[in-house]
Amino acid sequence: MEQKILALLDAFLAFLSGIAPGAIGATVALAWRKGLTWRERFTQLAVGIVVSWFVGRAIGAIWALDPFVLQGIAFTIGMIAFEATPRFIAAAADVAGTIPATLRDRFLGKGGEQ
Repeated sequence: MEQKILALLDAFLAFLSGIAPGAIGATVALAWRKGLTWRERFTQLAVGIVVSWFVGRAIGAIWALDPFVLQGIAFTIGMIAFEATPRFIAAAADVAGTIPATLRDRFLGKGGEQ
C-alpha cells in the first residue's frame, strides 16, 4: 500500500513539474491584464496550461532539445496561448453560431425550403 501511495505521489509531482512552466507563463501574462473577471482569468489560465503542455510535448518529440529549453518554450507558449484565448473564443462562437443555418441550408436547401 505504501508503494502505491509513493508511486501516485511521484506521478503527481511529475505531472505538476510538467505543467509548471506553462502555468507560470500564463500567470505572468495574467498579471499584466487588468479588468478580467475570475471566470475569464481561470479560462485563460487553463488554456495557457493545456496548450503549453501539448505543444511543449510535441516540440520535445520532434526535436531533441534540452529539458530547460523545452521549459522555456512551454513558458512562452503559455503566455501566447493566454493572449490568444479571447480571440479564439470569439472566433469559435462566430463559427458555432453559423452551424445551424449551414446545416439547414445543406440538408433542406437555401432558407429551409425543399
